[in-house]
Amino acid sequence: MTDDMVSFNVHAEAGEARCGTLQINDRSLETPHLFPVVNFYAGGNEGSLFGGGIHRTIKEFMVNHPPVVGEQNYSDLFPGVMTSISSLADYGISEEKLEWYLHNKIREWESFSDYNGVIFADSGGYKILTQGGIQGRDFEKDIDQDKALDIQLALGPDIFVNLDHPIHPDDEFEDRIEKMKQTAVNARLFAERRDEIDGACYLTVHGYYEAMLERSFDLIEEELAEPIPKVFDGVALGSLVPRKDNVEVLVEAVSDCKREMQQRGYEDLPLHVLGISGNAMPLLVALGADSFDSASYLHQAINGKYYVNLFESVPVDEADFDACQCRICNDDFHRARMRDRMEDLYQKDILGSVAAHNLAVQQRELRKFRQLIVDGNEQAVATYLEESVKDQKGFRKFVYKLINERMNPYFEETDTTYA
Repeated sequence: MTDDMVSFNVHAEAGEARCGTLQINDRSLETPHLFPVVNFYAGGNEGSLFGGGIHRTIKEFMVNHPPVVGEQNYSDLFPGVMTSISSLADYGISEEKLEWYLHNKIREWESFSDYNGVIFADSGGYKILTQGGIQGRDFEKDIDQDKALDIQLALGPDIFVNLDHPIHPDDEFEDRIEKMKQTAVNARLFAERRDEIDGACYLTVHGYYEAMLERSFDLIEEELAEPIPKVFDGVALGSLVPRKDNVEVLVEAVSDCKREMQQRGYEDLPLHVLGISGNAMPLLVALGADSFDSASYLHQAINGKYYVNLFESVPVDEADFDACQCRICNDDFHRARMRDRMEDLYQKDILGSVAAHNLAVQQRELRKFRQLIVDGNEQAVATYLEESVKDQKGFRKFVYKLINERMNPYFEETDTTYA
């Protein structure tokens, strides 16, 4: 770790899966953890909790705003959240409003002053790369590494990450290498300002398989004046969102990234997987991933989708709330909201409750898996993985292979025929 105020301690392991605590100054976060993506500003003003429709409702859950969340406190659904500098201008704001947002750090606004969770500020690399910067109603701002870090510092998060240049599946080889080089240069520029940062610093790497990840790490090491663990507190694996539905790619990327980290002596650093959540999480945790971030809980709710489990969703008007054990579905206030049985309801509040449920389902599975790892029973972990994918043909062969190769052999060789 780069600073005595930042540490990552592993408490339990089962195969490659592990549970730990990320400590940043006076805030701690248990891993594995899912960072729900939150838009703190969303084009609004402080009096409306910075607006943003359903984004506002999510923030009301996060800060426990009773008129919207009811009598129970649901702020514990948000022990750590992800935001992005590129989201600042999502609502076509003016340059004057952007400067106003950046005038105070997030927790310096009264609206967010009681939020004690960990804030991870992404550099917004993908959107900035495609748009060329940040664009509002009356401005266009080019963003480079220094400008990205200036914005992150203005937001005052707990976790920072360098501005990256994500690769795309359609990129030619030369384009991938050039993007990796640009990311490596940004990592160096970021490291040169390390003393300005009061928090954890994560390094972005890119690649779908071993050769790409090896090249990504090599380029970064060549740029840095010091070993990676002397400068960075964690690794963030990017470029996977376009391949999020390809289980084989996700498995190979995370597995090979962990292997590269181990071979280079970085195995003590936490590994964050950018933009991935949902049904892949248990499998990726079993491969050694420590955290994830995603807005899928929110986007699915916007589309009227209610999670039954990590693999299935149904239209919210077909949901069986009695079959769900999450706190949202067992709260009459939110059941009525999701059934649209309250007068004068805003759509943001109906779908906000659905989004909170979707998030609770994902977190429930991570908690369940975390406890199995803590208990140290590898057979129980193997059984959980098997049960979680028994009806998911695309996942089964990867789970069986993982258990046989990374944990105490559990399945007979013939079991792989179920794939």
